[in-house]
Amino acid sequence: MMRLSVSVWIWYNYTMSVKRKDLLIPYGVSDFRRIRNEGYYYVDKTQYLARMEERDSFIFFVRPRRFGKSLFISMMENYYDLNRKKDFRKLFGDLWIGRHPTRNANRFMTLKLDFSKVGGAGCDLQDSFEKHIALMLDEFVFRYSRHYDDAFKADFSGKTAEEKIAAVTARSRTIGIPLYLIIDEYDNFTNQMIRASGVTDYREITHGAGFYRNWFKKFKGEFDRIFMTGVSPVTLDDLTSGFNIAANLTLEPEFNAALGFSAGEAVKMFSDFKGTGRFSRGDPKAIVESIKPWYDGYCFAEEKVGAECVFNSDMTLYYLKSLVTKGEPPKNMVDANIKTDYDKLKTISDLQRTVFKMDPVEALPMTEQTVTSGGVQFPLVESFPAEAIVKPENFRSLFFYYGLLSMAGRKMGATVFSVPNACVEKQIYGYLRDRYFPPAKSFLDWDEAAQLFAYEGRWREFFELVAKNFEETTPIRGGISGEVRLQGYFQCEMAHLPQFITCPELEMSHGNCDFFLFPERTYYGDVPHSYIVEFKHLKKGARKTEADAQRKEGVAQLKAYAKDKKVPALAKGTTLHLLLVQYRGPRMIRCEQISEKKM
Repeated sequence: MMRLSVSVWIWYNYTMSVKRKDLLIPYGVSDFRRIRNEGYYYVDKTQYLARMEERDSFIFFVRPRRFGKSLFISMMENYYDLNRKKDFRKLFGDLWIGRHPTRNANRFMTLKLDFSKVGGAGCDLQDSFEKHIALMLDEFVFRYSRHYDDAFKADFSGKTAEEKIAAVTARSRTIGIPLYLIIDEYDNFTNQMIRASGVTDYREITHGAGFYRNWFKKFKGEFDRIFMTGVSPVTLDDLTSGFNIAANLTLEPEFNAALGFSAGEAVKMFSDFKGTGRFSRGDPKAIVESIKPWYDGYCFAEEKVGAECVFNSDMTLYYLKSLVTKGEPPKNMVDANIKTDYDKLKTISDLQRTVFKMDPVEALPMTEQTVTSGGVQFPLVESFPAEAIVKPENFRSLFFYYGLLSMAGRKMGATVFSVPNACVEKQIYGYLRDRYFPPAKSFLDWDEAAQLFAYEGRWREFFELVAKNFEETTPIRGGISGEVRLQGYFQCEMAHLPQFITCPELEMSHGNCDFFLFPERTYYGDVPHSYIVEFKHLKKGARKTEADAQRKEGVAQLKAYAKDKKVPALAKGTTLHLLLVQYRGPRMIRCEQISEKKM
């Protein structure tokens, strides 16, 4: 079997017959054949097929949504499908796998199942599931009709889904053509079912004689190769005894960059597009560096922490599209289309509050504590049953699998997880902000105060408005919950300042500063102010002496942070303000500037 050198570099390609000026951006396009036939740009990920073949015949691979899974699956289908053999040179000839084809190229009849198309509950769910399988098998027999005689086809149409699987696999063995099963969104309808119906119904389909579990037993016994993908490992654990996945490649270092774009891939892509459309200005390498805080920062393997992160492919293409079509960056760095990703946060929240009967007021602080602490440590769980999702390590692991947290470093021998980038941060705090504020509340005053804060350095008015807004939100409960809610609220307000990159808990030589706000220079390069904010909180009954001692500590911290070597580069060209904000219980008791300095 072919071995791959660890020094293999990513090959880049676009259809050579298409002139440079006609390059198309594959934003929202997940059909591999369309990309290759119509002149869309393609970042070559084909070398990962060879790596997967070396590992096992049954592969499981999880990645967050909008990370290029559908395109990867489409590429797989075209590579392994025997019907595409005549198109191999056209589709793959100048890609990595075209130069290094494996023995499995165009060797299989492929069946793709997409469980995002399955829905319902109880008997309706099983019916929907089996109808989808039957429909895909009908399409399968139509595609490979030359391998099935008329008698087979006539008999096939009246069979159940289970009978159709048996008939297709039996014929495959007879004619000696192996089968490749590709399952997309394997966990989609089970996750939806957990939210809608709870763990009881879910267990009925995945345990004992449950139909979902039994179907996976059939898959394992009938297909020569299987590839499964989704966004979480929840269902996998419940299916393990029925479907013993041989290789879970989700956290393997050599597959860290299998989806998304590496920095090198992004620079090459921007270089190739410069000179097309209205994209005529700027150094591609500098542009990629400037969008790193927004779209980069995803790491899926402990061994790659600090060495290799990847960009979200959809968001990077969104930015590139604006450069090519408008000649400038998008005004909103967060693509409006990713707002559907709020469902991930809603899923996690609903699992806590409705399925597991957690108190609604206490469930939100658990979310806040996970995503607002700057860096959290927990044992990452590779798979877990649905009923165990409420355990802290499992619950927090979902944040990682959904792409809301990423591996960011190591501390005391354990992995540190943090929010990967500003784009995810904006989504998270937008969601939390909606939870904090009544739907009817207007943010017009806040928008005006935020603009004055950014352009005129009027920090006091802004923080006084933040304090007033907090007092008008849902009443808080108890000590820890109250402080966490206040911190979460405070961070939401900071993260919603569009003029700034907000870095919470930024690591500095003298500790972690609570907030460093410096201009978002891509679109707000004229912002003349930056801020280091130290946030302090006292219990409601704390005395003045405690407040004074805490203030003294905060002042010393701010002065130490200002000496850090990161500060001149981040705050370059602005007036840097060192601010101390102190709360006693839910009320702000101090908001003062310690110093300001032109950087």
